[in-house]
Amino acid sequence: MERPTYVTSMQHYLDEDHSIPESMPGPALNLALFLGSIVGWVSAHRRSPKPRTNVPCRRRPDLQRCTGMIHARFGDDGSMIFWECPICYDHGVIHGWEDTPWDRRRD
Repeated sequence: MERPTYVTSMQHYLDEDHSIPESMPGPALNLALFLGSIVGWVSAHRRSPKPRTNVPCRRRPDLQRCTGMIHARFGDDGSMIFWECPICYDHGVIHGWEDTPWDRRRD
């Protein structure tokens, strides 16, 4: 079965002060932290040819935690991050990550 593609702007998880709102509901905060972990890994390791991150998959098929580790990479123009779990095939695209609290670029 084909999994839906998550298309996410990290800007949607920030308030007008460009920070994570304290009042964010738990499920939204969990998703923001998961996606932010992917952004943090990819932006800190952007020159790495290996797509495997240290971010565990968040899915729970049949109420069992997926054992996959997320694979992620920049798109051709560097503005989008594509991610996928090689075990359960959960996947998505992240944009609007630049200059967010999760951006780990150093230059």
